[in-house]
This record gives sequence, C-alpha cells and structure tokens, in this order.
Amino acid sequence: MTQPKLDRLWRAYATQSRSITMIRWLGYGLLLLALLDLGAILIPIDLMNPVWEFRSIGSIVERIPVPLIGFVMVFWGEQEYRRPAEKLILKVLTWLTLALTLVLVAMIPLCFVNSMRIHNLKVEEINAFKVQRLALVQQLETKLDQTNSVDEFQRLLSRALTNRSSITLDTNQALPDIKAQIPSLLSPARSAIEQQAKDALEQARNEQPGLLKRTIKWSLGALIGAVVGLRIWQSTRWARKKSYL
Repeated sequence: MTQPKLDRLWRAYATQSRSITMIRWLGYGLLLLALLDLGAILIPIDLMNPVWEFRSIGSIVERIPVPLIGFVMVFWGEQEYRRPAEKLILKVLTWLTLALTLVLVAMIPLCFVNSMRIHNLKVEEINAFKVQRLALVQQLETKLDQTNSVDEFQRLLSRALTNRSSITLDTNQALPDIKAQIPSLLSPARSAIEQQAKDALEQARNEQPGLLKRTIKWSLGALIGAVVGLRIWQSTRWARKKSYL
C-alpha cells in the first residue's frame, strides 16, 4: 500500500475517532442533564400522594427520550476507541438501562391506579365539604331553636348567613312563631350547599376524559420507552462481558 493511501486511512481513522468521542461526550452530557431533571421532579418526595405520583410519572415519561438518546450515544461504536476507565462506567450504564426499563413498566399500572385515586379523592373531598357545611347549618338551626330572644335570633341569623344579611325579622311576632320559620330561613343555605356540591361533582366528571387521555398517553409513552430501553440493554451485552472488563 502506497504512502498516500496510508495517510488517507490514518486521517479517516483519526476523524472517525474524534467524531465518535464527541458523540459519546454528548451522550454523557444528556445523561447528566436527565439526572438533574429527575432530581427536580422527585424532590421533595411525596409518596402515597396520588396527585404527586401521577404528575411525576407524566414528567418522567415526557423526558424519557433524553436519557434514551444519551444511552445510545454513549454506547456508540461499542468497544472501539474506548479508554480503560470507561469499561466500568459502561457496565454500570448497561445495567442502568435495564433498571430504567423495569421502572417504566412499573409506571404503567401505577399511572392507571393513581388516575382512579385522583378522581375518587376529588369526589370524597366534595362529599366531605358538603357534609361539613350541612353540619354547620344544622348547628345553626340548633342554636336558633335554643335562643331566648328575638334580638339574639336576629344576631345569630345575620352573623351566620352573611349573604342574606338583609333578612329582618318581624319583632312583633312571638318567639315561637319566629322559630317556626327556621326551616324556611335555612332552606336557601342548604340548597346552595347542595348545588355547589352538585356543580363540583359535575366538574369532576367532566375532567375524567382529560385525565384518562393523559393516563393513556403516559402509559403508552412508558411502554415505548421500556421497549427501547430493553432493546438497548440487549444490544450492549458486550459491555457486560467479563472479558471486556
């Protein structure tokens, strides 16, 4: 082989080496950026909170392309142009792809479970609000029934029903006659509480399709990411071989 051909081969080798090294450095950079994103998503940890878990799963799935691309870049070229210090790092990273795959698979059922928990939790909060407010109205009714004067009756009623402060009792009526009006006086408050609870439940039902849409989207994203991660792990057997270390 002539010297010019040898020179061209050497230049091609050197160029390829620099290009692959640059790609791998970019891969390491993407993996570090993904790690920073993961820390920002998970800290502070709030396990058993369905809203936090659901949002965290969504944030992780939407950012999964970055670490996957990073893994591909780091493993680019397999054993060629590697430094001895990279061997242990690559072995750790190849097992990390398997761990990432398993985590993504586990996220799929967790996403559906948290979606249902979020809806049920919202319904429970609405019902608890309704019961609490109706209990307050019942307490007011008891206090009004135990009053001993018209003035006290008027004061309790005006203080409790701030949105109906214009109510003025006929002081010429006897106290028993005034107390007989308690159900009708408190009926608007009960109706308002019932309507608020009904509107909130209707809103929760209207939000269900959007919640389900995000659940399906993130579950499919986790599945796709898991398949790609598993394929990367299978393709990096060379990094797990003892002979490579």
